[in-house]
Amino acid sequence: MSKNNSREDTSCYLALNESSCIGTKILIAYFENSTIQAIMLGSNLEFLLTDLQNLYPQLKFVQKFESKQSLELVKKLENYIVNPKQNYLDFNLKLEGTEFQKLVWAELCRIPYDSLCTYSDIARHIGRPKSARAVANACGQNNIPIIIPCHRVIRSDGSYGGYSSGKHIKETLIKIEQDVMSGRK
Repeated sequence: MSKNNSREDTSCYLALNESSCIGTKILIAYFENSTIQAIMLGSNLEFLLTDLQNLYPQLKFVQKFESKQSLELVKKLENYIVNPKQNYLDFNLKLEGTEFQKLVWAELCRIPYDSLCTYSDIARHIGRPKSARAVANACGQNNIPIIIPCHRVIRSDGSYGGYSSGKHIKETLIKIEQDVMSGRK
């Protein structure tokens, strides 16, 4: 495979939801064809941009917050958060990780909306029953949270465990899903 250094290969566009339904900023990095490279969650845009650049130093990020394409992606993701009928297959994703990580992420996408399972459950489902810790690490390396719903995975003791964007965001996502399913949202 030849390496092409054209602008098309290295430019990644940014969409921003300043006031999402989860109470924090959502930064979406995507390519011209709307394939999502990463989703960053947090309150400080500068930190999100720095983290994104550190994750993908080979990419040139272009802010297109007000473009039609960006606004459509933001709306689509917001709808995904509060709509149990929308499917992750509605998004084009660029997954970069080991084969094990991709196996875990595929299994995460099978967890139904408003359902929780443990890291051990995921390990068993992928045929690696002793790799709960490795599953937790794969969840931590997921750069497309929400769509790949690592927030739906908890510890065996019932506690929420960690979340790359902060435990409070994980708790908020779980609560939103519970509220939607109970008709409170």
